[in-house]
Amino acid sequence: MIRFENVSKIYDKHPALKGITFLAGKGEMLFITGPSGAGKSTLLKLIYHAVEPDEGTITIAGQGTSTIRAGQIPYLRRMIGVVFQDFRLLTRRTVFENTALALRIRGLGDQEIKNSVMETLKLVGLRHKSDVYPESLSGGEQQRVVIARALVAEPMLLLADEPTGNLDQDTSMEILRIFKDINARGTTVLIATHNTALYAGSSKRVLRLEEGALAREDLG
Repeated sequence: MIRFENVSKIYDKHPALKGITFLAGKGEMLFITGPSGAGKSTLLKLIYHAVEPDEGTITIAGQGTSTIRAGQIPYLRRMIGVVFQDFRLLTRRTVFENTALALRIRGLGDQEIKNSVMETLKLVGLRHKSDVYPESLSGGEQQRVVIARALVAEPMLLLADEPTGNLDQDTSMEILRIFKDINARGTTVLIATHNTALYAGSSKRVLRLEEGALAREDLG
């Protein structure tokens, strides 16, 4: 599903990633960990083509990102859902409207949008709050809206960048349960986190980055 081969990324002469090589299989759940500044966010940005590598090759679902044309990037991103730490919800839109945004951009009909959004909100336990605005939700509920927004278009791949960074431990475990449910449905899931409780005892692969390099790989 995802293949990095000797990938490096440099910002202002400072190496953010150095010679990263790894493979994530279709349907796998994989954790990326390491201290702040280790390169976790940059790695995810490379996957959804927010930035390009300075060296090496990246392949997503058989598509090499170095050869992709600019007009193909939106189609690549349609395969990928992204969950950000800072939520990025539209405060003047309801939970339903925030979740539906990607489907409206694609021009789906109202009934199809309604069916998809309500089913996705049910998955994350927020169907009963579809008409609520984000400011009325707890931090954990807002993060679940972000997850719903990333999932509603049924991506093949879900990326999560520190998805529990602003949440307490109990809420973090609830968010992790949702990710596990999503993964069990066949979606490939990559989670970048410094929260060791998310992957401890998970039996999932954990890639540890240190100063931009892949220091080691373990099982959680």
